[in-house]
Order: sequence, then C-alpha cells, then structure tokens
Amino acid sequence: MSDEKHENELDHGAAIVRGFMYRALEIMARDLHERAAGADGALNDNAVSASLASMKDPKSPVMGAICRAAWKECEGLFESEARKEDRKAPFERLMVWPFARLLPAGGNQDGEASTISRRIIPGYLAAIEDMVGPVVYGRQQERCRELVQGIRNKRGGAFTWDDVYGETMARVIVDDVLITLAMEFQEFEEQRDWFIGLVNDAMPLPTNGAGAASALDDDGFKAIMQALFADLARQLETDDGDAMIAARFNRAAVDRVVTFLKELDETGEE
Repeated sequence: MSDEKHENELDHGAAIVRGFMYRALEIMARDLHERAAGADGALNDNAVSASLASMKDPKSPVMGAICRAAWKECEGLFESEARKEDRKAPFERLMVWPFARLLPAGGNQDGEASTISRRIIPGYLAAIEDMVGPVVYGRQQERCRELVQGIRNKRGGAFTWDDVYGETMARVIVDDVLITLAMEFQEFEEQRDWFIGLVNDAMPLPTNGAGAASALDDDGFKAIMQALFADLARQLETDDGDAMIAARFNRAAVDRVVTFLKELDETGEE
C-alpha cells in the first residue's frame, strides 16, 4: 500500500470529528428508514423535519453520548500530541526563549519592520546545530527532555513552560550551547554572514499575507545574539560566574566568549 497522503485525507483530530459525524448521519438514516417503514415506505417533508428535530434535540441521550464521546476522544488526542510535541521540541523552545520578545506577538509569522520574523526559526536552529555539531546538539536536547519530564512529573496538569524557563538548569543548557557556539566563531564576520545566509535560505514563504520585509540582516543577527548571550555576559562580569564557566569549560572558552561579545557589540558600527 502506498504511503502517499491523498489531498482529502484528514489529520487525526479532523478524522475523529468526521467519524462521529458519520455516526450521527447513520443514526438519522436509521430513523428515516423507521419512519418510512411506518408509512408504507413514504416520507414527506414533515417526517424529514421531525427526524432532524430529534437529532438536534439538546436532551437527546443518543446525541449527547455521541458528542461526549467525540469530545473525550479529541481531548485524549490533544493531550497525546501535546506530550509528543514536548518530547520533540523542548530544546528548540529553550533556544528561542531568550529572544522571544523580539518576535511578533500572538504567534504571527511577521509583524512590523522592527520585529524579527518567526520564519527565521528553522534556519536559526539549523545554523546552531551545524556550528556546535550534532553530538553537542543531541546531548543538550536529551538534557532538556529530562528536565522537562522531571518538572512535568512534579507539576502534573499545572505544568507550564514558565516552570521550565525559570529553572537554573534551563539557563545552563542554553549557556553551554552558546559557549560552544562562540568558540566556533573564529572568523566573526565571515561566519556571521554564513549564519545569516543559512537562516534566510531556509526561511519558508509567508502564509499570512504579511508584507513586512523579514529577511535577517546584521542588525537582526546582533539583536538575537545579544539577547541569547545576555545572561552569560552578566555572569562573566562577576568573579564567581567567570570561575564557574571556566570550570565547566576552560579559560580559553571564557576568553573566546568575551571576544565574541566584543565583536558582536561592534557589529553595525562604521
């Protein structure tokens, strides 16, 4: 059997709704058959209207049961998909979280010219993975999954992503990736241009009709990186933070981060 998905094939949630709709249609068809059988096979407008009214009756136990069952099944699917998404993308969420304030509000792809398009995210994540390498990227993904699962086990249904963002370990995971990233920026301008180019090449076309110019440029790169490195920069301003980062990596890594931040600060200057 072919795995190709047909244009009229529905996703799981819509397929659940369709299945229960078909069930309701079958019940109405059976009701019409019974009404026809009681009238020598004849149906008039009154009989059809009566059948429809019985289906729409808010006190109908049959329709009530169908609606409750459909809702229960959709709820189960939603919770299952949410857990699946949590397992799949928690690390990616963490890597976007520090500069989320720069993105358009309300989940829109694009906004005013001063905002950065959400459509940069696929290329941004690809560039990060390419620079730090799949081993580091995969290891941090696994650490993040464990962190999220631990918080979810404690919080249960009260879990929110703010619980994750507020954890010290979440910041450590992001900072470890950023330190590795900074160490890879040995030729700042050349690698900055490569990073921006990859992000723009991977940017999907807009689907909401927004006309805002959304390609990433030097200023956008600077804004994103400054947001990402803000916490790390604050740590390096203290002796304890400096020593802790040097202990996790080495002194050369700390020096490279300091140099990267200086080069980043000079981006866009004449």
